[in-house]
Amino acid sequence: MTISQRGQDFEQVVEKIVFDEEELEQLKIAIKKFSEGKMQAKQLKQKLLQSRGRIVNDISQFLSFCIERIKNEDLIFKDENPPKNNQLNQNNMQLQQEISEKNEILKVVANRVSNIVDSLKKN
Repeated sequence: MTISQRGQDFEQVVEKIVFDEEELEQLKIAIKKFSEGKMQAKQLKQKLLQSRGRIVNDISQFLSFCIERIKNEDLIFKDENPPKNNQLNQNNMQLQQEISEKNEILKVVANRVSNIVDSLKKN
């Protein structure tokens, strides 16, 4: 599987995690209830935070899975075929950079969720 294919697969899985249709429908219902005065702002915030918390958790689990899979594939590949050129090293470096970038994004999201939770606790 090529790196671009892996990237596309990664994007599709993350998209499915972030845009879970059932959860989005529940959020729409909660927003509607809030706009009709049938739900308090605090309840809506809790629903939104639960949703975002689930997203962060699912993405971090998925990244852990991907990292382990890449490590295992790399070990198997090294055992079967010793590196013969710089292309393999470039691919590995690019994958590591992509993983590092994704981890940074997750850290930012986690910090934002943490800040929101802290601000809710203060209120």
